[in-house]
Amino acid sequence: MPSRRTVLTLCASLLVLPACGRPPAAVVRAAPSFDLADLNGGRATMTSLKGKVVVLDFWATWCGPCLSELPEYVKFAERNRARGVEVVGVVFDSGEPKEIQDFVREHRVTYRQLLGNDDVAEAFGGNQGLPTTFVIDASGLICLTVLGSTQDKFERLQKAVDQALAVQG
Repeated sequence: MPSRRTVLTLCASLLVLPACGRPPAAVVRAAPSFDLADLNGGRATMTSLKGKVVVLDFWATWCGPCLSELPEYVKFAERNRARGVEVVGVVFDSGEPKEIQDFVREHRVTYRQLLGNDDVAEAFGGNQGLPTTFVIDASGLICLTVLGSTQDKFERLQKAVDQALAVQG
């Protein structure tokens, strides 16, 4: 019969195991493919972003929490650009491309913007609310999803980006 200490050690080990390694498969999933118009006239696909760590932010010009995050996203994008991280905004239901371009210029948003649609919203999980942000690793897996505008959002994004870069590098 095993000693009490052996049993306690085994139980403690079993409690720690779920915290080790990759998150469950339900949390980490492949980023859906998409083909969206770029606000600057081109197109962007998930395939064209593969091989890069990507922060994909779903937002709208009429969304108060989204607007409050814009300056922090600009800083985040600038801080991580040289590391090969691509920050991409996906704008939903915000008017004509010219109106969105004017808005982006006025708010000094310096990172790439794509025009979102219902198909891409559905592919990424449907109407989860705005903002919703995804960190996608270089192999195309979503390794973090952040719903809303939380106080620790940019710390969580940075940690996920750093981990994705460490695995890539």
